Amino acid sequence: MRPGEIEFLFLTTDRLFKVGGQITAQGASTRLGCVAPMHALAQLGYDARISNVLADPSVEKAVSSARMVVFGEMFQGSDGWRAYRRLLKLLRNPREQAIFNIADDHFHRSDFLDFYRETLPNCLAVTTVSEKLAQTIRAHTSRPVLVAPEPYEGARGAPHAITVRSGTRALNWLARRAGISADIWRARLLWFGYPQNLPPLLALLPGLEELSRQYALLLTCVTQPVAELAQLLTPQRTQERAGLRVQFVQWAPNIIESAIASTDFIMIPSDYRNPVVRAKSPNRLIAGLHGGRFVVAHPLPAYEPYASFAWVGEDLCAGLRWALAHPREVLERIARGQEYIDQMHSPAAVARFWLDVLRPRSLAVA
Repeated sequence: MRPGEIEFLFLTTDRLFKVGGQITAQGASTRLGCVAPMHALAQLGYDARISNVLADPSVEKAVSSARMVVFGEMFQGSDGWRAYRRLLKLLRNPREQAIFNIADDHFHRSDFLDFYRETLPNCLAVTTVSEKLAQTIRAHTSRPVLVAPEPYEGARGAPHAITVRSGTRALNWLARRAGISADIWRARLLWFGYPQNLPPLLALLPGLEELSRQYALLLTCVTQPVAELAQLLTPQRTQERAGLRVQFVQWAPNIIESAIASTDFIMIPSDYRNPVVRAKSPNRLIAGLHGGRFVVAHPLPAYEPYASFAWVGEDLCAGLRWALAHPREVLERIARGQEYIDQMHSPAAVARFWLDVLRPRSLAVA
């Protein structure tokens, strides 16, 4: 290592900020694909850093002095492409120094496609979030394309299950008579995600409303405030006596950990027949297991290794109904899932993966 050389430099166009003295980012792709690996490597004593290429005035100096550079998921369009192209020119040899981390399938976009057609054939390796997306990327480069383990975030939650709460009308009547909230009897459901993922949740509502005739439900939605939320937060669904009551919580740094801790089940509906969506990572499912909560999710290829620890299928209401009726099995699945993600997604596992990628010998590059 040369004097003044940074060992591992992660780059992003996403906004970086500190929470509790630690660097984090707004986008999950940045947190899981760049920030967490940087922290994991730093904990082992390596000089690992992260920089926003659009906001850090010293980024060029950092890139020039870096041994290995990871170009993270793109968020800022043309400004980001220009910055990445400029910084790539500062590398002594991109085939020995540059790694691209790609978290989403945007290869249908001309700007995305043009940039990666230009750069992917001339890098050390590409890391991505699912084997499905890796297959797409391999069509554009002969360099190694590797599926990176996405780390879990936050504190570990103990496995949690609930006993069946039935009789919605009677519970609501008792709550009103006692002057308390009926929410204490509700099965608490959590959905969190980007606003563009709202349509599958909206499509799930009729099924949840049908189920709420038997079980009182509270659905908490954590996302950014957008106009589409009006379809979710109707006067009928936000009132206290609703069988399915819905509430909105605006996303903020570190809010997901507390939201998971205060729920019973995590719902992950998706447009699972869409080829772009099928390339998604398992990060939300992993977050639920790590938090000790049972996940009910639509089938995506990346969820297959975790299917025995959750409920993965096309009818999410059937999955929720099963979970409500089988609390013992729910606890057992979560416990086994936590053992699995400790092996595959712990900070130590993430650090091992990135050390293998960032050491050119391990890739047997030509």
